Amino acid sequence: MRPYLPAFPRKVIMSVLPSHETGPYEALQRGRRAVDRMATALAAGGGTMREVTATQVLLAGASPRVLFEEFTSAEEAKNGADWMWWWVDRDGTCFGLLAQAKILKVRDSRWTVDFGYTTTGHSQSQITKLIAAAEPYSVPAVYILYCGNRKYRATLKCSRSHDGLLCRDRERAGVSVACALLAQNVLTHHQGAAGVEVFHDAAPVEDIASPVEGLDEPVHTLVKELDEELARFLRQPQRGARRVAKELLRPLARIRLGQFSRVATLEHAAPTAGALFRGVPADCGHFSVPYLDHVLRVLRTEVPGYVRDVMAGRNPPAGVTDRLGGIVVITDADAFG
Repeated sequence: MRPYLPAFPRKVIMSVLPSHETGPYEALQRGRRAVDRMATALAAGGGTMREVTATQVLLAGASPRVLFEEFTSAEEAKNGADWMWWWVDRDGTCFGLLAQAKILKVRDSRWTVDFGYTTTGHSQSQITKLIAAAEPYSVPAVYILYCGNRKYRATLKCSRSHDGLLCRDRERAGVSVACALLAQNVLTHHQGAAGVEVFHDAAPVEDIASPVEGLDEPVHTLVKELDEELARFLRQPQRGARRVAKELLRPLARIRLGQFSRVATLEHAAPTAGALFRGVPADCGHFSVPYLDHVLRVLRTEVPGYVRDVMAGRNPPAGVTDRLGGIVVITDADAFG
């Protein structure tokens, strides 16, 4: 007999302003722990965690500090897209991403994530469609990975560690985020081991904007002729929306440093309206699109109208709700001080 899981309404609107006594880190940690508990209960009953339910549990556990509104997910099979996530800082700086939820699974002792999944009647992989679906919004495509708790990952083999801790034993890695360009690159070069490789480079979602200890390290790039403002951003510690962008970019920049066979281009990508950085190099390396521009183009100074709708408890326009599974808004810890 499978354990009982509460039913969630198809449409949920969380418009309560977050308490300034709780930051995004604590809220997302609550949500991640709720997902870990659900995964444990399901495994004990012979059940399997599903992406939609895991996302609902994560966001319900993180509310009311994290705002979210859920729409229909009918378009998911068509474009590979799921939820839009936005971080909004007190000074108006914001960063968004288009996220697809995936489960880290083990089959015959082999750990996998179905990044290469294709739907019936479609030749393109879901990962390719996800990256394309992010283009109209000028946001990066990412995966929210549901990876279970440490007991679930006990047989996962990764030869690398994190601060001396085995990769699989990271406590907060149960819900992690990774750029789709990272997954696409790893799938090309590691194939059967892609799930483990992406899990290693994915960042715990509760850590990505609100570090508990220490400062983020500089991000190094092959492109040497950087605009001074962009160079300073990559070199100096960041917080809030800026940190989210920097942490998504970090593993891509590391991979690019190893691609010496492809010379870094000095051409600039076409600027996105309202973008914080205007002179972003169009360097592509072996990625399918220019990686710096893909991530940084949405780091902007004006909050989109459909995000303001969610923050005010209003329904976004149909052009948004018909194409997304939902919207998540995470406001800066200082925004309501």
